[in-house]
Amino acid sequence: MQFNRSLGPLRISGDVRAVLAGLILFALLMNLGLWQLGRAGEKSALESRWEARAAMPAVTPEALMPDPLSNEAGAALADRQVRWQASFTASDYLLLDNRLHRGRAGYHVIALAGSDAGLIPVNLGWLAGDPSRRTTPTPTLPEGRVVIEGRIYVPSGTPLMMQKPEPPAALPATVQTLYWDNWQGSLAALSGRTVFPFEVRIQPDSPHALVAEWAVVNQSPSKHIGYAVQWFAMAAVLVIIGLLRLTNLRSLLSGNRIHD
Repeated sequence: MQFNRSLGPLRISGDVRAVLAGLILFALLMNLGLWQLGRAGEKSALESRWEARAAMPAVTPEALMPDPLSNEAGAALADRQVRWQASFTASDYLLLDNRLHRGRAGYHVIALAGSDAGLIPVNLGWLAGDPSRRTTPTPTLPEGRVVIEGRIYVPSGTPLMMQKPEPPAALPATVQTLYWDNWQGSLAALSGRTVFPFEVRIQPDSPHALVAEWAVVNQSPSKHIGYAVQWFAMAAVLVIIGLLRLTNLRSLLSGNRIHD
């Protein structure tokens, strides 16, 4: 279906279906650019929160135990620094599977460390796994009462999975992801103690840390802004191509240059 219009010397003609397809593509490119700008804002807010809470003094986990647990409580706890005298039991840990470090497959070791508030899930860092996947490693946990320092990690959203994983039936256990809010009761029943509903990521320079490299954000705000500029540039190119294909703008501009 063709159309033809004239606006003075400017003539517009083309196929309606092609124009509609172009408008849809333009809207998609603009939405992708705006989404990347939104992500840049989110990452910038996360970095600002990290820096602000780095200035706050470390407290004990029991001082931060949320009651009741809510999204607002989680946001208030995220990135807070904690420090306490912890004790570990050799079998009270989870291995978080499929964690890569510099291209090597392995696990994150989530030890349930004792405190006055109960058990605190402490991510001690990355531990290499068996490349053949035939065995799982046995981490050596700290002995006696030791000082643990770290930051509370609150995920930004619930992982998307085809099927919600069942809580571990025994400890130690290997899991694919962590659902502290849903597993809290089951882990408390296994251990006989209250379980803190969030993970504490140990300080990388702790003598009890494994390979502990915690990124504040997985991509910097500047990268997201760069991606947004690319999407907007593609939208601009699409507009220019559309104007040149649907109008006589090129010939008008050429005529003006010749006349000048």
